[in-house]
Amino acid sequence: MPVRSYSNSSIEVLVHSTASEVLAVVEPYVLPKREREANIWHPFARKLKKRETSGSSTESITSDPRLTGIFWLSLWSTSATKERRTLDMVVACTSHHLGDYPIFLYSHHPASHLTPTFLHRRIPLLVDRVKELVSCARVFSVFGPTSLTSAFVCEWTKRTGVIPEPDPFYAAKFTTCTLRTLTPPRKPLPAGDVMRQADITDVEAAAALCKEFADDSFYFPLELSEALKEARELIRNRQLWVYYMTMPDGNQELASIVACTRTSDNVAAITKVYTATRCRSRGCAERLVRKVCEFWLREAGRQSVVLFVAHENKPAEKVYDHVGFEGLRGRTAEGVEDWLEIGFVGTVRGHW
Repeated sequence: MPVRSYSNSSIEVLVHSTASEVLAVVEPYVLPKREREANIWHPFARKLKKRETSGSSTESITSDPRLTGIFWLSLWSTSATKERRTLDMVVACTSHHLGDYPIFLYSHHPASHLTPTFLHRRIPLLVDRVKELVSCARVFSVFGPTSLTSAFVCEWTKRTGVIPEPDPFYAAKFTTCTLRTLTPPRKPLPAGDVMRQADITDVEAAAALCKEFADDSFYFPLELSEALKEARELIRNRQLWVYYMTMPDGNQELASIVACTRTSDNVAAITKVYTATRCRSRGCAERLVRKVCEFWLREAGRQSVVLFVAHENKPAEKVYDHVGFEGLRGRTAEGVEDWLEIGFVGTVRGHW
């Protein structure tokens, strides 16, 4: 369907029903300056565009988002003289093989720019469009920069009556590692231990750790069958790395996994890090995260590796700090910002 426009004075919201549409309109503004921050929605849009253009998608590329449940919104500001148009925000409503994603929010501006006045003029327009296109039950959670998420949730509740969960699903810091910040290994790899990209022989062991990771999140648990499906998909797409530790009895056990599911031209995101309980505090996660960063930064030629780390997860924060991720453990760094996911009561929970 064609892009639809909704205007309010100098602010305009565009509705994009396909990945091809949103990338054609928005990508020239995002790349390369905000590629890291756009990682939450941009790589998946590119993946969907490939399906659309290859003809492998089962849906028409002109599908109505009210029927497909998949769409993007872009919000723009126009200067008083109408000589300059600025991208302010993107909203992504998408799904994948395990279910619906949260509503992802992207700001084209740093957190310091998201003042109450700035948000007050824009958030109601976005909320109205989302409310028009999907049911309230679909909006099970919202994830984005903290001030943006908080403003959206407040307006969503005001206009729909849907109550947010009492506690955030996820409160985290968005951080990045580059070749400049990447650190060398602090200790050599123990004899007999192995780090590599996962292959089909790792499916069952990796699925067990995928399930434990999801169950630890509390809000998005997985059945074992779903974890097997996830592990197979990660391995098929070459998105999973594994660390096997040699145990005292001489047998090898899968100790840690690291997944990277969102990559673009210059940015790769680590989206899952998990270590089996009996293998913790032995440096497995740190070694594997560093190896994955080395792969993306040195071999694959990316400029940055990004990830989210929960504020309360101090052990993980320590690991990432040792690897070379910036702005952690009380330090500040440019581009390192707080993000927040808030869920809603009485909705249909998806997974991510």
